[in-house]
Amino acid sequence: MSTKNSLLLILLSAIWGGSFIFMRVLAPVFGAVGTANIRLLIGAIFLLIIYRLIRYQIHWKRDWKLFLVIGIINSALPFTFFSFAALHIPASISVVINSMTPMFGALFEKIILKGNLTINKLMGLVIGTIGVIIISGSKTLSGTPKSYVAIFACLAATFCYGLSGALVKKYGKQVEAKAMAGGSQLFAGFVLLPFLATSGFSTPVTYDIILTVIVFGVLCSAIAYLIYYHLINTAGPTIALSVTFLMPVFGILWSKIILNEVITGQMILGAFIILIGIYLIIKPKSKKVLT
Repeated sequence: MSTKNSLLLILLSAIWGGSFIFMRVLAPVFGAVGTANIRLLIGAIFLLIIYRLIRYQIHWKRDWKLFLVIGIINSALPFTFFSFAALHIPASISVVINSMTPMFGALFEKIILKGNLTINKLMGLVIGTIGVIIISGSKTLSGTPKSYVAIFACLAATFCYGLSGALVKKYGKQVEAKAMAGGSQLFAGFVLLPFLATSGFSTPVTYDIILTVIVFGVLCSAIAYLIYYHLINTAGPTIALSVTFLMPVFGILWSKIILNEVITGQMILGAFIILIGIYLIIKPKSKKVLT
């Protein structure tokens, strides 16, 4: 992988690692569907305004079906799932579970793209998962039924991310990253819009909340997805999805800086092991493959 893509992977990890903190703050205000819907619409509108200014044209007639499918699978569903989880479990647990995404990514890359599962990738996925387990062991759950439903919702979101990554790589070769980012989020926002009425505001919406949700939509949806779809097209879905292995590192860091959470030695050890897994996934392919 090129140096440019490596740096973009780190940047994307930092942005999406912080998205779980945004959801933790906003979900109690807007609800799960409302948080996901507003995030998507702000991200899409921001991108479309930028595209208008630079006179960039999206092929709506040609690609609308792909925008709809990817928008649902890669944005509407997982955003709602994680926003629901933010209501019931700590942000650090959600971001840790999100690290399971590359396992589904590698699975769907083999099933849909007929790719090879190299020894390096397999070892990286296993080691990365061990790191995730170590980090998750440092947190305790409330033990309520909703907390376990929230964990399942996070796993369902990772399944969606893995599936959509392979679909974009197979069917979206003719679609530029800019078009996919704007088009998919706009359609995802439209899909969730009818459900917005079911997600009432539970607390007053202050100016701080308005500013927070705008930054959330622009940074974590608009800018982040431009980077993400660029990585899928240039480096492949498994490497692009490996961003989720780095996200817990930044998620824990932001939790300490913003929420003043305690960082334990167990978290640091897990983060280090995750970095080893990332290295194995993105390093040059081994000649040995698992068929």
